Amino acid sequence: MADPTEAATARQTEILDAAIGVFLRYGFRKTSMDDLARAAGISRQGLYLHFPTKEALFKAMVTHTIGVMRADARAAFAREDLELEARVLGAFEAMFSKGIGSENLDDLIATTSQLVGSVACTLEDTFVADLTRVLRAAGIAARWKEAGISVKDLAEHLFATSVGIKHQAKSLDEYRERMRVAVRLVCRSAPQ
Repeated sequence: MADPTEAATARQTEILDAAIGVFLRYGFRKTSMDDLARAAGISRQGLYLHFPTKEALFKAMVTHTIGVMRADARAAFAREDLELEARVLGAFEAMFSKGIGSENLDDLIATTSQLVGSVACTLEDTFVADLTRVLRAAGIAARWKEAGISVKDLAEHLFATSVGIKHQAKSLDEYRERMRVAVRLVCRSAPQ
């Protein structure tokens, strides 16, 4: 017999996963609990049993999504079967692929800041620290040392580049191609 707590947790995860697409499609303000319930395949009343308000569901969705993004990015960094550039690109894709091309991305970022607080800063700091370790372990720091650029500078630069590209890219393929160039510049290029 299934554990009721595990079943409820699994159901909440399904709701949160469904909510991502709805919020990206409509934005926070235009999304209704009916939209969210329909996407999750439950009644509105059933949705309220899991999340008392749209704000509570949004906060839980952001927290859940960030956890998945962090885990996926770390898994990409850890892949020993791939070259450095592919691992770094995979980590960026894990972090930034959600929402590319969504007209509501700015609205959702603002709502996240308002409702969830500094979680985005924490996410950035953690990702940059992980990327810094990966680049340092790959010997990238030594290539740039003479130019006075630290490996943390490189990691922060790639992160900022990714944020900018995400807001401009119309598709995941466009994001991927533009980030591939940025990652290649950092990983292969070094001042002579």
